[in-house]
Amino acid sequence: MGLFRSHKKAIQIVSAVMIGIFGIAMLITGILFLKNNVFGAMNHREVIATVNGAKIYRDDFDRESYGLKAQLSEINQQKIQQLSQVGVSAENIKNIPDNIINEYVLQLMINKEVLLSSAHNLGIKVSRAEINKEFNNYQKQSQMNRKEFVDHLRNRGYNITSFKKAIKDEKIIEKMREKIFSSDKVTDEEIKKAYERNKYTQAFLNQDFEDVKEQIRENMTQDKNIMILKSYIAKAKEKTKIVFKNKDFEKIYASMTATVAQNGDYKYTNEDVNEQLINLVSQTQQGYSDKAVNDLKATLKTNLDKFVKISNKAKAAGIKADPELTGVEQLRDYSQKYYNYLIDTYKPDEAALQAKFNAKKDSYNIPNSIGGYVIGEEYQAGDGDFEAAKKQAQDIMKTTNKDNFAAKAKEFSKDPGSANNGGSLGETADLSQLVPEFANAVKSGKAGDIVGPIKTQFGYHIIYIQSKDANNENVAKVSHILITPTISEASKQKIIKKVQDLKAEIESGKVTWSTVEKQDKYKFSVKERFKKMVKSDAIPGIGKNDELMNQIFALKKDGILERNDTSGYYLITKTSEIPFTQATFENSKERVRLELAHEYADKELEIL
Repeated sequence: MGLFRSHKKAIQIVSAVMIGIFGIAMLITGILFLKNNVFGAMNHREVIATVNGAKIYRDDFDRESYGLKAQLSEINQQKIQQLSQVGVSAENIKNIPDNIINEYVLQLMINKEVLLSSAHNLGIKVSRAEINKEFNNYQKQSQMNRKEFVDHLRNRGYNITSFKKAIKDEKIIEKMREKIFSSDKVTDEEIKKAYERNKYTQAFLNQDFEDVKEQIRENMTQDKNIMILKSYIAKAKEKTKIVFKNKDFEKIYASMTATVAQNGDYKYTNEDVNEQLINLVSQTQQGYSDKAVNDLKATLKTNLDKFVKISNKAKAAGIKADPELTGVEQLRDYSQKYYNYLIDTYKPDEAALQAKFNAKKDSYNIPNSIGGYVIGEEYQAGDGDFEAAKKQAQDIMKTTNKDNFAAKAKEFSKDPGSANNGGSLGETADLSQLVPEFANAVKSGKAGDIVGPIKTQFGYHIIYIQSKDANNENVAKVSHILITPTISEASKQKIIKKVQDLKAEIESGKVTWSTVEKQDKYKFSVKERFKKMVKSDAIPGIGKNDELMNQIFALKKDGILERNDTSGYYLITKTSEIPFTQATFENSKERVRLELAHEYADKELEIL
């Protein structure tokens, strides 16, 4: 199954008709838990635990657990398809066992109640108007009418009341997080120091401070906020009363809080293992394995011992950790600050600096680079192109039947994930996860029907409804043929005119490159500024093209190059140029010192 991304030429391995309107953070994708939650029969819900008196219900836990399992399973299915397409074995891509998922979900739910309890004590509230606004935003994003959206919620174990309760909790936690983080902002001085320490590393090389200032702020803020939040929850849990009403969940809690590594007062538990395991499976090409779990535990033990040694070195150097931090997060803070301390205080002698410079003198040359802009529009299908695709789909449908559907899909379908499988979307498809037009067509049809052409954002679909689940309208076995529109010359010319009109405005002085690049009112799919671009770089918004790069470098300052290629039509200008400068020891000394300082700091921490 394949979903076309908006970026040109890129294909992601998800179904072309799949659309997920909620992410893992909300964990609201789930199975049908109608018995207790959907029809308002709330009186007999099983309570599995209380956190400071707030109840955690079994049906909520089941919904969250099922949702996470389904999403992680879908991620693994995508990995399997990606690996199979390049001929790599995917036999090691296994799903995370249920007991680990259950521990992780219980951990999330308890942490959520801890934050809600703290928010209540601090008087943090959310108005009904805020909740209704967010609810309406979700419905709008889903592209469903009111009834369809309510049905969509019902199939995930929610009614309107319970979903608004979930929204309320999320908004309260959002405000709680803002309050926790408000007293410990990253300062401009810290950002500047971080840049000065790392300006010659690959991440920031050839970039000025102003170009990366906000990126550094965002990264530092995120790191600090994670440490503060984890510390806050850990401290709050010490005062939290957790009572289990179900022995099975008490055992799950005991397992998840079991220590896997300890050094003095500092420790890691299975909570940390589970969190890293979820990240490993969701963000890498790996699947679950017992070895992965054992490796994570071994790494945590090694890291903990090293963190403690580094913290002792940091304390001896007079470094103080952030007083808001506790446990391992405090050790992380010591480690970061000690590493920075080593870089800031490292002073190699002149001979060491000279030797380092001599060893790689050419790498310190200042390369010839240019600054400028790329602004343009990717080619897109117009209304006439969609009409042509519709006619093609209608013609194909005239000769398509159950017996030849798979062959027709292989011949005509443009869905790269399903075409080779005869258009099949699997043994079962969750219609609630498909674009509404597609899902509604299946719901309206009968098992055995071939319906269409159905227009969606991707093109026109011919749908074979192979079977339907009598107990769940959102479950069916379906195959489809996707006909995507071909971009016509007329559509291309319309885009070319739009870009050329912009060129005329720039040349006349009515608008500047900077204004177009920064302001949202100028609707172009590619709006890129580049600074210090060298000839070996990829061209922003276009990609690697040596011939085009030579043409850009050859431009006069403020000259404009028009570029028409298969992906779109672009304007490119060169606004500045830095000539090649031969390195000398004197103009390279600070860079050499920083490189030696990073090597020294890495070595010092490695040997601990």
